[in-house]
Amino acid sequence: MRLRTESIAWQELDGELVVLDLESSTYLSANPTGTFLAGMLREERSLDELRDALVAEYGITPQVAEVDARAYVDELRELGLLA
Repeated sequence: MRLRTESIAWQELDGELVVLDLESSTYLSANPTGTFLAGMLREERSLDELRDALVAEYGITPQVAEVDARAYVDELRELGLLA
């Protein structure tokens, strides 16, 4: 999975991601963890890769990282932001 690139404007401001979906005129923002994951999703990544990156970056358990990564991906999917 990876982030959709068409009809989306992405900008990182002060460590947080701001997203404008030009198709739906929806404005979204992401905290630093969401910004980190979005950076990874600029390329094709698996859920396991996202989980492992969270563990390495933030020192959390794989179980917590799995829940967080899955929730983030599910939200992006629901919003139509994944390619």
